[in-house]
Amino acid sequence: MGLLKHFRSKSKLKDASPPRPTSYEVNYPILSSPPRPRSDLISRLPEKVLARVFSFVCPHTSDTSFLPSEDSQIGDGCMLCDLRDLAHCAQVCRKWYSIAQGLLYRSVRIDAVHYCALEEELAEKRKKSSKFRSSKNVVEPLDVPHIRLQLLCRSVRENANLADQVQILKLPYMTRETAKGDLARTVSALPRLQYADLPDGFASGDASCITLRQELQARCPDIRKMTYRAGAEEALELLSQRHWQNIEILELDGVAVQPATLRLVLASLPVLREVSISGMHWLDDSIFQRSSQIPDFPPVQTLKMVNVPNVTARGFKEYLQDPQNRDVFFSLTLENTGVAVNELSTVLWAASNLQHLSITAVVSKSLGIGAGDLPPLTSISLKTLHYEILSSDEVHSLQKPAESYYAYLASSLHRNALPALETLFVRDQNFPDLLLMPPMPTSNARPSFSTSGSGTRPAPADTGSLKSKGSNLSAVTQNSTKPGLGPTLSSNGGNAVAFSQQLEVYSKGAGDVEWVFTSIAPPSGARKGSISGPPGARPLSAYSASKGLTPQWAHGGFGSEARKSVLVGNGYGGFLAVPQLDDAPKEPVPEEFLGATRWGSVGTQSSGHSSFLKPPPSMTSVSSSGEKRHSKHDLWR
Repeated sequence: MGLLKHFRSKSKLKDASPPRPTSYEVNYPILSSPPRPRSDLISRLPEKVLARVFSFVCPHTSDTSFLPSEDSQIGDGCMLCDLRDLAHCAQVCRKWYSIAQGLLYRSVRIDAVHYCALEEELAEKRKKSSKFRSSKNVVEPLDVPHIRLQLLCRSVRENANLADQVQILKLPYMTRETAKGDLARTVSALPRLQYADLPDGFASGDASCITLRQELQARCPDIRKMTYRAGAEEALELLSQRHWQNIEILELDGVAVQPATLRLVLASLPVLREVSISGMHWLDDSIFQRSSQIPDFPPVQTLKMVNVPNVTARGFKEYLQDPQNRDVFFSLTLENTGVAVNELSTVLWAASNLQHLSITAVVSKSLGIGAGDLPPLTSISLKTLHYEILSSDEVHSLQKPAESYYAYLASSLHRNALPALETLFVRDQNFPDLLLMPPMPTSNARPSFSTSGSGTRPAPADTGSLKSKGSNLSAVTQNSTKPGLGPTLSSNGGNAVAFSQQLEVYSKGAGDVEWVFTSIAPPSGARKGSISGPPGARPLSAYSASKGLTPQWAHGGFGSEARKSVLVGNGYGGFLAVPQLDDAPKEPVPEEFLGATRWGSVGTQSSGHSSFLKPPPSMTSVSSSGEKRHSKHDLWR
């Protein structure tokens, strides 16, 4: 009994003892889940919109060009970081996974390094970890893309669904040169492959690429681009066996095959649209000649010829006589070929749908005295022209031969023979000045007469004459005839008209690296919304005289109300020459300029506001009442 009383007393003492301090206990706040939105707006987005958003997360996944990896970078970001971000998006939900997976594997690009600051951190980590590892376990930076290729090979060989999505495969140069075996195993599992970066030996018939070629021929029938160089003649002839029927782009560099064999190969490619031929000195105009025994040269959209000196304008003219060829022929590139500049007009006239033309040549003599008798470069469809004519280094005369060729081009533009031209590339720094200078009269120009309202028409021009065809395209023949007036001389007669079309000119000298852009606007009134005055007025700009010029223009000197300068940039950091008002043609001022704004003002409607350009000071205005004489120091005249 005493023992039980002892326990009972301890329990009473324990209950009667004061409570223990609870300072060591932590009261965690009760966290409630964030409020869930009533509707998930992102989940309602269509798949096309999500795919568009993901294409901005990883821009290179939308690369569908058939160019090597070093020439097809999209944007300035880091491709590996963008790929990582897109992979993280694929882990959000199932809907995102299906969309992101298609982007991840449609156009696969393997890069060697990060193009951001992360590469320095990774290199530092590799350097630190290499101290605690043996030399066999250290991964060299050059092996990283090779390991990524091996991982891709394992993924596509284990998952046929992923392999069916791959269409483009781009690799670094060193990876495709050193990992030919892994590349062959990878492409063997890609049945829908359209383009892959291949080693250089593949195009030249190297024996080390035989396995890779066999895998491509057997497993990848949808190849779209192929290149053949010297040494791969046998592989080129195998195309006639029709194992790659979907080739669209074919590049031939220095291959030695007969013209008949080449035409048989080209005819076996039904969807061929672009052909590039370079370094084939034996090729001549016979490649375009018609024959009943072998197929003709197929119709192509783009034709590029480099270092083919025996192909002349006669061959192109014969090829373009067929309407089937002429209607689809959109782009032509000529570099060091037999097509001379003085014969280029015949090619332009025959190619009625040509939109892009590039001609590059090194000349040693000028066009000569008969340059004025040449027909102009005439085309109503040409939009982009690369006119890169350089003088030979062997010529040491004061006047370079290339100057006459650019004068010939400027003369063609002054005649409005290229009305659809929008972009022009030239290798002459002073060419924009030639367009703004008054055109020189042509010796072969014949005056065309427009009759009065008698209803009679001039005799039709000879349809076989190229000059007569070119003159009909000139916009200057649109002189309005008024009743009661006799025949008037057209502007394309003795004197050509001024250049009057919107044109973007990219010029570069022989030793320059960057192109200099110059935008040439048409005369006033020819462009909607242009900042210009009435016809014949001086060209205007919004360049303030107080910015960049001497202080006397802004304060004192020529007066506190010194007018804003009238400056037009020439694209070289300088300014163009401003024509005189007295030399401007006296044309009637349109009604839109009458009562609307003062000289040099901006706008076409009357608003009551004063112009920001003051009228030019008169040299003869002297007030008889003792007023201050206007300044004669008009330095921009």
